[in-house]
Amino acid sequence: MMTQDTLLALAGYNAYANRLVLDTAARMNEEELTRKCSPSQGNVRGLLLHMLGGEAYFLAAAQQRPFDPPSLGTLTDIRAYSMQVGQEMKAFVAASSEEALARVLSVDIAGESFRLPIWQLLSQAILHSTHHRGELSIVLTQLGYPLPTLDILIHFIEQSGQVWPHK
Repeated sequence: MMTQDTLLALAGYNAYANRLVLDTAARMNEEELTRKCSPSQGNVRGLLLHMLGGEAYFLAAAQQRPFDPPSLGTLTDIRAYSMQVGQEMKAFVAASSEEALARVLSVDIAGESFRLPIWQLLSQAILHSTHHRGELSIVLTQLGYPLPTLDILIHFIEQSGQVWPHK
């Protein structure tokens, strides 16, 4: 089982990495955001929406509440939603005991029902985003907007008050 501390660290990193991706995407114009370039989701906007939708869906499943995806028309809306989901995930994990994180829930995925512990649902939310940030790194670089380094180690160094010298 993944501990509460580990999930909190990963949720914090996930929010940090999403912010870096969204900061990069904010430099793009609408044509670049919607240009066909992604093998999985069509374009940068589609990738961002899919990535954040996955986070929100699995968080809602872990919280045992319905998932109601919002309409996110602009990159500003996407950024605000990303911040909201990141804050909700950290707050949920912080308020959950180890026992609560181990509780098994029923969740619908692709039309099938599965039983999984909450910590695995939250791990899916985070690791699914990691996967798509990798794709975004390639796509954004091809469009002329390379991402900064997304290494978790840099996040941990900066979070501890130290300075990463290689930015």
